[in-house]
Amino acid sequence: MRPSIPAGEFFHVPESEDLELDDLRVLLRMPGGRRVFRRLLAACNVMGPSMGKDGRVTEYNEGLRACGLWLATKIETASPGDIARLIMESGCDRLAANAKTTTSVNEKRRKNDG
Repeated sequence: MRPSIPAGEFFHVPESEDLELDDLRVLLRMPGGRRVFRRLLAACNVMGPSMGKDGRVTEYNEGLRACGLWLATKIETASPGDIARLIMESGCDRLAANAKTTTSVNEKRRKNDG
């Protein structure tokens, strides 16, 4: 018979704050790791409003936000200043994406006008 897994312990990770911070630092040095953190923080809507049309939506949003704030705190503890850098990288990527879209739209207009 298999041993049962207590609720909340399905994903067991050895508890070590030093190891946790080292793991975060390794991921923060990798462009792919930084993108994953940005995606997670965006999905958690850390910087956005939590209010919904009813209390249940707000509670759900606050739960997501709490996870995001936990992650942001861990990142900032592991590498002070990296949350600001992640925000800046997101802004730069957003500007680049907007410029690319604008260029593409303008090129299509020129082709249609020509």
